Amino acid sequence: MNATFLAYYVANRSMETSQASINTTGNNISNINTEGYTRQRVDIVSMYNSTTSRYADKSLKTGLGSKATGVSQLRDPYLDARYRAQNSETSKYSTISNALSNLEDVFDEATTEALQGQLSDFLTDLQSLSQSPTSADIEQVVRSSAQKVTSIINMYANEIEQVKTQQVEDLTNTVNDDVNVVLENIAQLSKQIREAQVYGDNANELKDQRNLLVDELSGYANIKVTTSPQQITDDLTIENYEISIVDESGNKTYLVYNDLYNQLSLSENATTGEQEIFVTNDIATDPNASIEAQAMINDPTTSINDEIIEGSMGGMLDVINGKGSFAAGTENDFRGIAYYEEAMNIFSQTFADIFNGLNGLGDTTVAPLFTTEDGTSTTGITAANIQISDEWTADGSFIVTTDGSTGGAGQADNVLRMVAAMSDDQTFLEDDGTTTFFEGSFHEYMNGILGELANDVEQNGDFSETADTVLTTIFTSRESVAGVSLNEEGTYLMAYQKCYNAAVRFFTVIDENVDKIINSMGRAGL
Repeated sequence: MNATFLAYYVANRSMETSQASINTTGNNISNINTEGYTRQRVDIVSMYNSTTSRYADKSLKTGLGSKATGVSQLRDPYLDARYRAQNSETSKYSTISNALSNLEDVFDEATTEALQGQLSDFLTDLQSLSQSPTSADIEQVVRSSAQKVTSIINMYANEIEQVKTQQVEDLTNTVNDDVNVVLENIAQLSKQIREAQVYGDNANELKDQRNLLVDELSGYANIKVTTSPQQITDDLTIENYEISIVDESGNKTYLVYNDLYNQLSLSENATTGEQEIFVTNDIATDPNASIEAQAMINDPTTSINDEIIEGSMGGMLDVINGKGSFAAGTENDFRGIAYYEEAMNIFSQTFADIFNGLNGLGDTTVAPLFTTEDGTSTTGITAANIQISDEWTADGSFIVTTDGSTGGAGQADNVLRMVAAMSDDQTFLEDDGTTTFFEGSFHEYMNGILGELANDVEQNGDFSETADTVLTTIFTSRESVAGVSLNEEGTYLMAYQKCYNAAVRFFTVIDENVDKIINSMGRAGL
């Protein structure tokens, strides 16, 4: 059995571990409303005496009580990874849903009589002209109606550009003012944590601050957090902490490695007009840099757009750069602003070509009704630059009402062709001039665009709601592990208090026993 006085150490350690547990529980309770705080527990181990007395009864040998070795956080790495992945997805769909809703407001045909209504008015005015082809007044009404059509198309283009500008500004602010600042702060906290661990401190509060920042970072992009042990000495191990962006193909972009961090930058591709995100490597450009620094080096000339597939940055890149069915090769094929912008350009060019050809009796350049804003070209017409031609502006009777084959002046056969063109199916070609984008009337074209946009808004809105529900569920599961429950901590507090009281009582019992042996038994033998 153990020596008598070793029991004092058992009682003393029991009081110490109980007191440490009480203090930690009190700390948990005081931080119940602290954002990002992780519940803590005292690490307690059982102590064993490996030495053996020659005359001791080994069958009665006991341990040396317990010992508090540290304070640990109660976190589940699996739930952390799930939460951050889901947070990235939720942020992406929320960003897309909000942006497309803004774009949908541009094409609002429900509360305002916009392009669809003006096309109908243009058709009505053409029908009036067909009944009175020599009326100068009606010709001027037709010109005014056509001018309203181009003005609304210009307005659409301008407001689409405003939505794009806002998205680019939001992305710029996210990259420069949010992501880069968060990366720097995470690296600084990682440095402080590692330094604290070298001196034996668990740095739990610093880890809580870092976890909050990592959660925030996960809302911007699809990140992966990796921790691994780094042995400093035989009895000292600290953590390596790495954050990277890893896409579905396994391509990795380093963001943080312990106290090292990269920065992101945003620029517009001069050729494609796309917004591109790059990694800057100011901290790892030294050819003699450490292995850790070398691990941070990414190609600063290669865009990482393809790797950012989630988070608000991924959503904004999709909205800004998404070309939908117009995408070629590795271009972004999401139906974003670029897609709807190009769709309106195709509508504008086709509308102009049809009526320029009819007014020119087969030649779009002879008597054009619509040109670019400089009034000189019938090609390269877009939603932003379409206008009625200078010739038509100067002469309200510029419309060719007849081709002369049915009796000459005073006939309306050509105007009737224009009337029919408003209802007939047309072939809308892409920029290459050969690929058919859509076949149908002008109204059907616009209905199709509006229908696609409405479906995109509804679909991404549903995705956003579903993702948010899943995120809430995962957050609840994570909080059940890492969060502080007042009822649970109160139960622990009472249990630790009873343990402490029992340890005190154990101390008293030992003291009474030793006193009996030394004082009472000794005197009885005199």
